[in-house]
Amino acid sequence: MVVLVPELTFLTGLSDLQRSSRTVKEVMWEMRQSPRQHYKRLTSLLQQIRDNPEASQELERWGLHLDTDICRTQGHILPLERINLRHRSFFPEEDLSWHREVTKEVSISAISINSWLLVYPKRLQHLAKDLLAAVRSTCGAMGMQVGQPTVQELRDERIESYVKSIRSGLGSQEKVQLLLCITPRNRDDVYGAIKKLCCVQAPVPSQVINAQSLMGHPGKIRSVVQKVLLQINCKLGGQLWGVDIPL
Repeated sequence: MVVLVPELTFLTGLSDLQRSSRTVKEVMWEMRQSPRQHYKRLTSLLQQIRDNPEASQELERWGLHLDTDICRTQGHILPLERINLRHRSFFPEEDLSWHREVTKEVSISAISINSWLLVYPKRLQHLAKDLLAAVRSTCGAMGMQVGQPTVQELRDERIESYVKSIRSGLGSQEKVQLLLCITPRNRDDVYGAIKKLCCVQAPVPSQVINAQSLMGHPGKIRSVVQKVLLQINCKLGGQLWGVDIPL
C-alpha cells in the first residue's frame, strides 16, 4: 500500500474539458520551438533581467552576473536518415515527420485482417458506419486488406455491456485477429476493463477509439483512421518503415 500525504501532493494532467479545448494545442505550440526561437526567448529574458533594476540588484546581492548572450559553440548538423518503405525510399522534411508518406504508400510488411470484431453503442451506429467506410477507403494505399467485421451493437454504454459483448464475440469465432471498440467518451474505467479482458483474460490484439476523436469534418475521421490502421498493423506484427543500418 502506498500512502500519500494530501498536503504534499497535487493533481497532474488535464481534465476532459481542458483536453478537448485549445489548451493542449497551445501547450504543444509553446513546447515545439525551433532553436532560433529558443535563442530569441533566452536573449530576450536576459535583456529583461538586465534592464530591471530590482532584478539586477538581487543578482548583485547574490554575487551573480549574467551575460547578455548565451554561450556559443561550434555545432554539427547530422545528415538526414533515409526512410524505407516497401517500394520507395525518401528523406523526411525539416519537421522530421513522415506521416503523409506512410499513409499513402505500402508499408514494408502489411497484415491482412480477415476476422475481426467491432463493438460500439447503438447510438454511435452512424459513426461506426463512417469509420468502416474510412477504413475501406484508406487501407488499400497502405497495402492492408481489411475484411468485413463481426458487429456487436450495445444497447447501453455500461462496462458490463462491453465486457459481456466482447466475451460473446470472441467465443463465437474460432480465431479473432483484432477487437476494435468505439467508446462514447474518454472513460478510463471502460478502457481499463476492455484492456484487462483483452490482455489477460482472453488475449487478443485490441484497439479502443474515443468517439469524440472521430467527430468533425470528414477529413478528420480519415486522418484518425489512417493513424489507427498504422497502430493496428504494428499490433498484428506488421512493419511500417525502416532505416538503413550499416554494419
